[in-house]
Amino acid sequence: MKLVTFSHPKGGHDHHAGVLDGDQIACLTEAGLAESVMEVVLGGREMLDRIRAGLAKAPHYAIADVRLEAPIRPGKVLCSGINYKGHAEENPNAKMPTEPFFFTKLPTSVVGPDVPVEKPVRTEQMDYEVEFSAVIGEQLHKADEAKVMPAIFGYTLLNDISARDVQFKDNQITIGKNFAGFAPIGPCIVTSDAMPHPDNVALKTRLNGKTLQDGSTSDWLFSLPLLISFLSQYIPLEPGDIVSTGTPAGVGIFQKPPIFMKAGDVVEIEAEGIGILRTPIVAG
Repeated sequence: MKLVTFSHPKGGHDHHAGVLDGDQIACLTEAGLAESVMEVVLGGREMLDRIRAGLAKAPHYAIADVRLEAPIRPGKVLCSGINYKGHAEENPNAKMPTEPFFFTKLPTSVVGPDVPVEKPVRTEQMDYEVEFSAVIGEQLHKADEAKVMPAIFGYTLLNDISARDVQFKDNQITIGKNFAGFAPIGPCIVTSDAMPHPDNVALKTRLNGKTLQDGSTSDWLFSLPLLISFLSQYIPLEPGDIVSTGTPAGVGIFQKPPIFMKAGDVVEIEAEGIGILRTPIVAG
């Protein structure tokens, strides 16, 4: 099941929960099945079963007639750094970690599909990163690896936009990763039962139609159970939190010559089974 949050004129532009069904969206909110995607996450498998049973009676809208939003508003967005083996090939100076490490994207940076993101005047090195991300469905704290996969509600995409010249100056990773709009999420959340092999998902990034990242989660340095189990030893994870899993080789800063985003560009990140998350870049 692909869950979305959307607005449409007939619904008064309110935020509705829906299920993506081909080129249609079934409105869960108007059918009385769920007020929000977060409610579905909290309801777990029982709510998913109830939605499946009532989906045929839900009002349907053409995708062309609605506006997709960020599928969920996470309490925390925690991102894994250097979690693809391919980094060693594109950056021989990269120090591959012996255990996972993380940084955070703040909720104020989250935007949805097709939302224009400003190129800040304080950076000349605005970079893209396609990131396959897990949406937590149950509380996880000091969790064993065996408990991780049953606690994942589903998967989505995150474009980990970065200001490299800010990030690498005095190690300002938090500031460099958290300008307004630097965390596009979407276009949907695919429930975990519909994606049984998250460790073998093709990922791509296209900038103005040119493919710059072309990888797969099969290149992970640390597996998803290990990654999230490790994180949970330090930080309690709650339903609706997002944990991203790093990005494959091909980011702009390591292109030869480097490629950075500018006003007028359009960046698309894509994951097989999830879809395409498009972001236009505009002047700040």
